[in-house]
Amino acid sequence: MTTIAVHTPSTVAAPRGAALAADLFARLLHGLEAIGRARAAAAVRRQGASRATEAAQLRRYAQQWVNHDPRFAADLLAAADRHEDD
Repeated sequence: MTTIAVHTPSTVAAPRGAALAADLFARLLHGLEAIGRARAAAAVRRQGASRATEAAQLRRYAQQWVNHDPRFAADLLAAADRHEDD
């Protein structure tokens, strides 16, 4: 016959102020998350503007090649379109 002894731990009260500290920390994390999202959105907007500018420069460069090498100019224009869409 086997005997098993199961010990139940005694209940311990939460430290004073633990709920308040947890709430403050959760608010801090939510604030930092909001700041991070805003910074990421701003970076995407900046990158979108720079991509449009770069694509416009590439299209101007492609126009210089239209009379000399139309295929190359078409490839450049297609690349500008892909770059702008990404």
